[in-house]
Amino acid sequence: MFTGIIEKVGKINSIEANRFVISHDFEESFELGESIALNGMCATVVEFSSNDISVDIIQESRKLTTFGTAQPRDLVNLERAAKIGHRNSGHNVTGHIDEVGEIIKLEWIEDFWLVRVKINPLHRAWLVHKGSVALEGISLTVSGVSDLKANDAWFEVSIIPHTWEHTTLKTRAVGDKVNVEFDILGKYALNQV
Repeated sequence: MFTGIIEKVGKINSIEANRFVISHDFEESFELGESIALNGMCATVVEFSSNDISVDIIQESRKLTTFGTAQPRDLVNLERAAKIGHRNSGHNVTGHIDEVGEIIKLEWIEDFWLVRVKINPLHRAWLVHKGSVALEGISLTVSGVSDLKANDAWFEVSIIPHTWEHTTLKTRAVGDKVNVEFDILGKYALNQV
């Protein structure tokens, strides 16, 4: 389980078959088998050093996330698994990506960045205005959402400068694909209907 509060931005050093080696600058050591969120996708640390971690991202996971098109030198949002008893400044993020969305609007508005993400219309019901969503692993508040019956489903988030500067969002552009995880509470609630 994660909180969606990005701790570091790492870089993909190499990709060989399923093995991704990612640089980091965490001071605390890793443990074999621990979970880490990479752009919001939960992965398992299979090797580590003081400078990098290795994870295996299988074909199914690559097909369902942006890691299917990832390249060496790509930047990656990093978050270690949440610790019970610590503050949760975000929301409950599972690390299970629901879909790959597409940035269709990116605009600076007075004192924040507005990001609009196109999504599958089947997933639109999982969003509510002022609800939570994880975009590239970042816990964000939905600031705008398309009509439930619209054919072109999307949501918007408003990004403060701190989040913009300390995540991979500052490297994104219109047309880029992004990992999206909808709020688990909303998915459970809809499953009961």
